[in-house]
Amino acid sequence: MIRRNLLASVALAILALATPAIAQDIAFSSDQSYPESVTYSAKQGIFMLGSVTQGLVAKLDKAGKYAPFISDDRLVSTVGLLVDDASNTLWITNSDPGVGARTTAVTQGTLAGIATYDATTGTPKAYYDLGGLSQGAHFANDIALDAAGNAYVTDSFAPVIYKIDTSGKASIFAQSPLFLAGEGFNLNGIAWHQDGYLLVGKYNSGELFRVSTTDPGDIEQVKLPAALVGADGIRLIDGEHLLVAQNLKANRTVELTSADGWQSATITREVASERSMPTAAVTVGDDIYVLNSRLDTLFDPKAAKVGDYLLQQF
Repeated sequence: MIRRNLLASVALAILALATPAIAQDIAFSSDQSYPESVTYSAKQGIFMLGSVTQGLVAKLDKAGKYAPFISDDRLVSTVGLLVDDASNTLWITNSDPGVGARTTAVTQGTLAGIATYDATTGTPKAYYDLGGLSQGAHFANDIALDAAGNAYVTDSFAPVIYKIDTSGKASIFAQSPLFLAGEGFNLNGIAWHQDGYLLVGKYNSGELFRVSTTDPGDIEQVKLPAALVGADGIRLIDGEHLLVAQNLKANRTVELTSADGWQSATITREVASERSMPTAAVTVGDDIYVLNSRLDTLFDPKAAKVGDYLLQQF
């Protein structure tokens, strides 16, 4: 009997080793930090999160342990985050929607900065004032890197996409009336495609644009089955599949598939959010997580403020 039980235990152990672990949702808590974006460092095996209210960056492990990482008085609301393991650089968009501890009358609605840090130590590397490149309202939202290391940044309050090249020169890369339609948040999520163009979402209208990186005047609207109003963060899974975190009334994440080089796309999958306000998606190996930011409770003056959030498996 003992031998039989021993063999059974060995068999179960071998089966456990042979069976891949199933990813689970990752719940975490913080002091009402309200993270809007998430990025993942495969090099460190860690998530990094921003904070709309505290202007910090925190690290989060797969067990849900949340720990502050970067604190910088220049940062009002850390909105978009992107870690580049190749250069060990963390890119952050710095803006002021008016709800941060460091918000001021001078910066609210006009701040559009990019800060970079050593992704391991948190040591500052560089800072770029993108809002100073043009007059008017500004809000640096999301960021994408191409294969060469050039950065592209959306501005939700101005009809522009910025570029920071590998030498550190910041400029207005693309500008179009298509990028601005009424009040509220316009351009939002952005992703770089290896075939030489950007995919850029527009939050208030639900449009998706294809912008050439060699000819920024070449801007085409991707044909969609329906407008994705509330399209926030986007993430390319591969050349033909794009994830879109869609909030407002939708509160879902959709997978778009294109077979014609993003001239058009169809919705091939959708998953409802377990909590409110999905804002960003991130890949971890073969797994995908969507940040349920619950930002609706922050901007609703009548809602109770919360400190618990979720990385939901897609």
